[in-house]
Amino acid sequence: MSAKHTLVNNNLKQTDSRYHLSIRNVIANKGWLKPVYWLAPVLDRLVGLKQLDKMYQRHEFQGLDKAEFTEKFIDTFELDLQVPDGSLERLPKTGPAIVVANHAFGGIEGVALAHLLNKVRPDVQILANRGLSIFPELAPYFIFTNPLKSNAKGNSQSLKACLKHLKNDGMVVLFPAGRVSYPKDKHSPVSDHEWHRMVAMLAKKCQCPVLPVHISGQNRPIFYRLGLVYFRFRLLMLIREMIHSQGKKIPITIGKAINNMTHKALNNKSDQHITDLTRLLTYLQDPELVQHWPERVDPEMQPIAPAISPDLLNDEVTQLPESQQLASFKTLSTYYAKRTQVPNVIEEIRRLREENFRLVDEGSGAPQDGDDFDDSYVHLFIFDHQTKQVVGAYRMGQSDKLLAEQDASGIYLAKMFNFNSEFINQQSPCLEMGRSFLIAEQQKSFHGLLLLFKGIGAFAKLFPQYRTLYGTVSLSTQYQPLSVMLIEQFLVKPEYRQGVAAKKPFQHQVPYELSQYLAQYGSDIDVLDWLVSQIEPDGKGLPVLVKQYHQLGAKFHCVAIDPNFANTPGLLLSVHLPDTPEKLLKLYLGKDYKEYLEYRE
Repeated sequence: MSAKHTLVNNNLKQTDSRYHLSIRNVIANKGWLKPVYWLAPVLDRLVGLKQLDKMYQRHEFQGLDKAEFTEKFIDTFELDLQVPDGSLERLPKTGPAIVVANHAFGGIEGVALAHLLNKVRPDVQILANRGLSIFPELAPYFIFTNPLKSNAKGNSQSLKACLKHLKNDGMVVLFPAGRVSYPKDKHSPVSDHEWHRMVAMLAKKCQCPVLPVHISGQNRPIFYRLGLVYFRFRLLMLIREMIHSQGKKIPITIGKAINNMTHKALNNKSDQHITDLTRLLTYLQDPELVQHWPERVDPEMQPIAPAISPDLLNDEVTQLPESQQLASFKTLSTYYAKRTQVPNVIEEIRRLREENFRLVDEGSGAPQDGDDFDDSYVHLFIFDHQTKQVVGAYRMGQSDKLLAEQDASGIYLAKMFNFNSEFINQQSPCLEMGRSFLIAEQQKSFHGLLLLFKGIGAFAKLFPQYRTLYGTVSLSTQYQPLSVMLIEQFLVKPEYRQGVAAKKPFQHQVPYELSQYLAQYGSDIDVLDWLVSQIEPDGKGLPVLVKQYHQLGAKFHCVAIDPNFANTPGLLLSVHLPDTPEKLLKLYLGKDYKEYLEYRE
């Protein structure tokens, strides 16, 4: 083509309305809107489209292919997309997949995600507001819908298009709120509108992974103020917010894929409930919620103390009265004893504690883990008669005796918590449980934990005045602080906080979305376990003992930091044994468990 023809063609583009951004182009095929067609120039100025069109012309966006358009858009608006290294690697390279995201800005995040995801998947399709059809260059990325009307004509076709694309092994991006985030009232934070249940519906039908993506940032305050006056003002302001987005920093956090919509935590949940859980998980990716444990000044790790001779251990154990053997299975037996009875066994327990606590960053650095409480507490331990080894242990404090002999200073947990007269250990005899461990080989077996709990049950039967167990479960610093916050919010109920306060509280921001979720659905330990596994990099769920005590009907009272145990967070709980489910009482206390229940002081 000659230079003259090119010049003429460009001039035609400048005068032809098809090459300009205008409301006219959006309503051209909408017969019912043709009567207001002449108002388009006025509306273009009102909503800022005239100004956006000037940028569109000046930077020559028209006619670009979809990838070139998003690249130029990001550059022109100087958007700083802050994506953590390696995040894009979480996206599956092939196969059907759903990406869900909060709708922080109302427009630019759709362009930003199209730009990022296209680098990984050229088959990305985004279910988006028809408003973005003002950019014809972006049409290949989008499946358009009308989010303001759930039953609007064409919306069902949009969902069918998403389903078809997924069944053709494509990737679909959903903004399930369907509209830009906003505050519900002047006291609420900016948050998404209710999410559409299509997230769960599509994921179930296509059996595909769902990737939660959190987009950080907000529009200008005037946008939200006008929206509180009349909600449609937000729609009128969206283009102006796009224009004023120049230079924005936009953190984009991609969470781990939800690969199993049939997980037991999601069983029997409605599509809306599962979608709301996905929404919560999306908001939990917010970088502002990321905290780190204080940098630990690791003590100099001294060599672990030498093991005690198996024969010495065996001699002490065989000399114990038969009544102190509590349970047995094959070559393993559970005993209780005081330190004066089995000094070598207790030395070995202290050694094994340190060895096993170091595996989860809780070691003291000393050759063994021990303190003066070992002298006054009862030790419950599992002994392997074949190998002549201690394979697990618990430390139990008889609160009535300890308080009578030494007042509160005789209670280990008084170092972590302030107990007042309302707390159970001040009102009746209790067993304070702590310092538990199982050696690595036993952690892979059900029998070790079972023997510990059978030992606790047998001890309670021998001394039936102890109706309640209480103690802390260590929430290792190998868990993210975010996971510890979730555990506390799900399990610690306000009414259970009475009578106790942490001396060194665990502190973490509680996101609005979590409070809203719990207010609507309540707490469910399977959901909590699932959320923790989705957050933890290695996929671990709740600590085994948390789940074990929950089965026993535990009340969870408080989380505190233990300065005497490597600054580890500990979850304080109590179990009133007579209220434990009958099948577990029978398992742990034996067939004659009713004798324990019938005990009266």
